[in-house]
Amino acid sequence: MRRLSLALLFALVVSGCVAGPLDTPRPVVITSPPRDSTPSTPVEARLLAAHNAERAKVGTRPLIWEERLEAEARAWADELIRSDRFLHDPALHGHGENLWTGWGGRVWTPEEMVGEWAAKKQNYVPGVFPNVSRTGDWVDISHYTQVVWSGTTHVGCAVASRGDRTVLACRYSPPGNIDGQRAF
Repeated sequence: MRRLSLALLFALVVSGCVAGPLDTPRPVVITSPPRDSTPSTPVEARLLAAHNAERAKVGTRPLIWEERLEAEARAWADELIRSDRFLHDPALHGHGENLWTGWGGRVWTPEEMVGEWAAKKQNYVPGVFPNVSRTGDWVDISHYTQVVWSGTTHVGCAVASRGDRTVLACRYSPPGNIDGQRAF
């Protein structure tokens, strides 16, 4: 029940925080080009591999790890744990962002965390963004489409935990979920 409540809360947060109504354009922030790097821990390597496994299923190029994106993701994941909040970063950082949280005092695997985003593909229908969801609401598939977005080339992720709560934050460059474009 607690996970279901989180999903409903997250849908409300995303729809109110990330973008306005579907007909409102979202701003694009120009950022410096990403730099290739390699994951520095086994968990990071598994997060990258989990992303790339989903991308392989739809034929998009593998993502490359980016340490600046990782640093941004780490700062935000740490802030969410420290503040006991769960919302997208309101700063205009110019990158895509996926967030995940879990409770229960257990260790969540990277594959389980990314797998929950990938499970959203059940509501995905091919088309031009934002008209790509069986439910009629792009928010219901936006985690999945960001993972597999063909224009995205780099990712950096971080996991933060405290007590029985874990947060995963991932940043993507260039961002996905762009109105008028196809995911793949």
